[in-house]
Amino acid sequence: MANPPEVKNQPPHCLTLAIFRMVRHYGSVPSSIFPQRSASMRIHRLTVTNLKNFEEHSFEFHPQFTLLVGDNGSGKTAILDALRVGIGAYLLGIPDLPAHSIKRDYVRRRVRRNGEFPTFEPVTPCAVACEGTVHGSQMRWRRELASLDGRTNRVGARMVARSASGHYHAGRPETDFPLVLSYGTGRLWIEPRTTRATRSAMRQPLGKMSRFEAYRGCLEPAVSSELLRRWIKKMALIEVQEEKPLTSLKAVFSAVVGCVEGAERALYDFKLDDIALDFAGGERYPFGFLSDGQRSMTALAADIALRCVQLNPHLAGDAPGATEGVVLIDELDLHLHPNWQRAIVRNLTSLFPSLQFVATTHSPFIVQSLDGQGLINLSGSGALEERSEPYSVEDVAEETMGVEVPQRSKQFLEMEAAARRYYRLLDELSDGDPRVGKAKAELDELEERFAGNPAYVALLKFKRAAAE
Repeated sequence: MANPPEVKNQPPHCLTLAIFRMVRHYGSVPSSIFPQRSASMRIHRLTVTNLKNFEEHSFEFHPQFTLLVGDNGSGKTAILDALRVGIGAYLLGIPDLPAHSIKRDYVRRRVRRNGEFPTFEPVTPCAVACEGTVHGSQMRWRRELASLDGRTNRVGARMVARSASGHYHAGRPETDFPLVLSYGTGRLWIEPRTTRATRSAMRQPLGKMSRFEAYRGCLEPAVSSELLRRWIKKMALIEVQEEKPLTSLKAVFSAVVGCVEGAERALYDFKLDDIALDFAGGERYPFGFLSDGQRSMTALAADIALRCVQLNPHLAGDAPGATEGVVLIDELDLHLHPNWQRAIVRNLTSLFPSLQFVATTHSPFIVQSLDGQGLINLSGSGALEERSEPYSVEDVAEETMGVEVPQRSKQFLEMEAAARRYYRLLDELSDGDPRVGKAKAELDELEERFAGNPAYVALLKFKRAAAE
């Protein structure tokens, strides 16, 4: 695609004409032609049509952090899938990169009961529409799958793709690019598939790698710990050779320390030939020896920071804090202790203040840390509201997440309900109710049901003996 027409040092009427040509060519005015830099990307609104369990629904997102909560099957991951399709439209403008398309299993199925057994029929078109900001311009775009045997339509996403293409072909080293990134529930265990392009990039020296390799695999559900290790090792070797610290590597290590509870230092240990963390008391553990929670947060923080400095190398150590974009995380609380869950939102937003996060969770501790901002509850109308005193975990669990009496375990509540039923049956026995036989049978069933709790059953039998 041709470079945009030059607009500097032109008369006003020529400038207006050039800008008009820009809009017609790219769908917006690429901000790289102006002195100020703007790599902003935000998703303000998402509308899905016939996507998984949604017939048609719209969602609005907080500019910094949005948390999706709801029962299993309520559609939390479906929203992240739709957002992957939406932000993936930007990659259509970057050469040699695959964009995340609408998959067949995203299409909503309608249940039909015309015969002896139900059938599930696909409903098309399946569509994802976004409203947001891209490179400083307000945009709307749409991607659609018209039929199961078709391909995701790109026509509605031309505006976003042309904006990305315009910045890409401008070739200005000082131009900021927005990060688009997604993490699935298997991010710790599933190593991304290694393609020919990925293997080629891994063999390239750092000085010969394209900055746009930061987009490679960015919408895959997993984190490549091997790619992380190789990149950090190369950077550490450069530090040794040049005998001075690299601010980019320092920024990646700072992100890890900021997200891993108890870590005091992150480094590459050449003796261990691995990324390592130093903890209080002088203990050092390589990445492979960390707990699941520690490894999860190390990989997540390092991957985000690494892609920031790789995508915007001119920002060096400031890249993690200055890079804008959208990051999606499924099950943010994965492998994390409740103490870590309470701090994860604060840690991510302080380390990466320019990024917009959208995450799912089942943790009331994470919901509690939001104070009601950026919360989408898919299981009902329950939502946090502003109030003077802070929310307790019980408030969040009961009012927002629909947990009945969260102060007590489910087993305790079942035992309490069974005891009430047991005593009512005893009253029927003592009153000479004609359904005595049925009542005795139910009493026997209740005693057998809680046989694993001898003290509880002994109390029930004592009450029964007194009544009989």
